[in-house]
Amino acid sequence: MRIPLIYRRIGNYLGALFLAACCFFGSFLMFLTSGSELSQIDVYNGKVIEKGITIKNNSVGGKDSFKSEIFYLKISGLNQILATYKPSQDYSFFEKNIKVGDNLKVYFQKSYDTIKPNLNLFQIEKEGIVLLKKEEFQNKERIGGYIALFGGFLLIGIAIYEDKKYWK
Repeated sequence: MRIPLIYRRIGNYLGALFLAACCFFGSFLMFLTSGSELSQIDVYNGKVIEKGITIKNNSVGGKDSFKSEIFYLKISGLNQILATYKPSQDYSFFEKNIKVGDNLKVYFQKSYDTIKPNLNLFQIEKEGIVLLKKEEFQNKERIGGYIALFGGFLLIGIAIYEDKKYWK
């Protein structure tokens, strides 16, 4: 059974609009996170009980994945594993300046998943010295927001371009 052309066109537009809306919503959330102030997010003081670099598997499209290194912290009394990601994957600064037993003040956005590392780590302070600046995290979120926004418009553009062959 063949699906009539008008239904295929409508389905294509609805699918593209749904995916574009998902991109726009993700972009909105990223811009919202990138504009957060430290007074609006969770803060915790505690001793480092474990730290290190671990591998995080990132799934792409459900079947392919790539691995990236992240720096993680476990703080006593906190049921979250906090982590940060650097595109250069050079964590020597954190390895050198954060030791097990150090008292840290961390600013983060709570995650409901307590098993996976929480990458929403805004800022790390040790004895009043900022080791991880919130601007670094917020810039990554802002760039991701722009990419998602561009992706939404790209999806709409592709839908219009693909539908153009049916115009008379």
